[in-house]
Formats: sequence, structure tokens, C-alpha cells
Amino acid sequence: MKKDLPLISVALATYNGEKFLREQLDSIFLQTYKNIEVIACDDCSSDSTVIILEEYRDKFGLKLFKNEKNLGFVKNFEKAISLCEGDYIALSDQDDIWVVTKLEMLIN
Repeated sequence: MKKDLPLISVALATYNGEKFLREQLDSIFLQTYKNIEVIACDDCSSDSTVIILEEYRDKFGLKLFKNEKNLGFVKNFEKAISLCEGDYIALSDQDDIWVVTKLEMLIN
């Protein structure tokens, strides 16, 4: 990561999103713009969402936060946003698949 580039935080709110989560996370971590942090807040998923997020935490440094109680979609996104440290924040629904130049285009 280049320190002179602005940090983009990707805020991700998850809940039982295992179906598309790997493809989504791959599309985020393959971005051409590399100075990013990914913040994932899981809202008490009962499927393998958390296991997948833990894999990406271990492999790519995704920052994972697990709610103790279900907050609902809006509050979970608010929590994810509040944990972001970047100069810019990009929101991502758990089934979004990004074009690899998305963040580069947005920052430019």
C-alpha cells in the first residue's frame, strides 16, 4: 500500500450471506486500487457467513466484528460505517460483485 494514497474503507454488513460472499469479497480484494480496509459487521448469521469472513480475515486482513444481538440491516451498516478509519467510505451489500476498477474510478 502506498501511504500517499487516501485510504478507502469498505463497509460491509452481513447476515446469512454465504451464497455470494466469496465472490463478493474476491471482487473487493482484487481491486486495482490497493489502499483499502474492509470492515465487515456480521448480524448474527446462522449459516457459514462468519466462517467465510474469518477465512478472509486470516488471508487478507479483513476486519471482522460479530454482533452479540441482531441489529437489523440499517443499524448493522451504521455500526460498520462507525468502525471505518478511511478518508473515504464505500458501502457494499453482501451480494455486490464489483468491477475490479470500481474503487479506482471512484477515487479519481
